[in-house]
Amino acid sequence: MKACRYPPVFLKTGTRDLFLSNTARMHRRLLAHGIPAQLHVWEAMPHGDFGDTPEDEEVNAAMQTFMDRAWGSG
Repeated sequence: MKACRYPPVFLKTGTRDLFLSNTARMHRRLLAHGIPAQLHVWEAMPHGDFGDTPEDEEVNAAMQTFMDRAWGSG
């Protein structure tokens, strides 16, 4: 059976996200299996982002930078 190749993964969570621990565990598992992954944790962000705030713009900019580097811009 041929091994499956996964694309780079961007994981985002916040210190108020009820899935913070799950996201951290997922990050470790991805890395353990050789899958490139980045974990980004934002202070006070709840599950589902901040809700149309300047902080959301920072999150979105980080995701865009990741996608441009991982898959190329444009």
